[in-house]
Amino acid sequence: MTGSHVLSAAALALLAAFPSVAAAQEQDGEAWASFWVQGPLAGKLLGSVDGSLRVSDRGTDAPTILIRPLVGVQATRTLSLWGGYTYVASNPSGRPAVREHRAVQQAMWNVGKVAGGNLVSRTRLEQRWVEGRAGTGHRLRQMLRYTTPIDRRNTQFVLSSETFVAFNSTPFGQAAGFDQVRNFVGLNLPIAPKLTADVGYMNRYIRRRGAEDRMDHILPVTLVARF
Repeated sequence: MTGSHVLSAAALALLAAFPSVAAAQEQDGEAWASFWVQGPLAGKLLGSVDGSLRVSDRGTDAPTILIRPLVGVQATRTLSLWGGYTYVASNPSGRPAVREHRAVQQAMWNVGKVAGGNLVSRTRLEQRWVEGRAGTGHRLRQMLRYTTPIDRRNTQFVLSSETFVAFNSTPFGQAAGFDQVRNFVGLNLPIAPKLTADVGYMNRYIRRRGAEDRMDHILPVTLVARF
């Protein structure tokens, strides 16, 4: 990586590590162990499944579990379109367990080369339902992920930012407007020819109504398999 690329990456890292919104008052530490598997099924048909186990140093009685299977189609060389489902189970302290179901539609676009690296955009729409609660929450999630190689083993420097915007308010607690932003800085490490691991730091800023906003400091480790 050239000197100019290093400076560009460092500047982007600083932007990714610290949200531009005001500092949250409540803070939490978390660790996320995740996996993501993707590959072709037949012709242009694609399959993907990801999941995670998330633990917090406070605020939950048991880890949060997420699983998300998706089916997609390679629409063009750089664009794939997806649809699927997400299940989330969480156990907040002092409150009943939450079981959430989401319908998912998303577009993955390989934008191309930027500053010596590669930029990918993911636009995701979700329709959310919570068991035992009324209402359907509609939400947009927009992510940008930038990677650039830093050694001959193809270790990648990674920056990503994902913004969540809710389209409506619901009885189960979703409030219309800006919801949260997740910023990640780290490395994508080669393990085997088709297996890598993302390791780094994630900063999550959550807007809350009727309570102080929250900032989470997260250690995520994600195994990524592509076939």
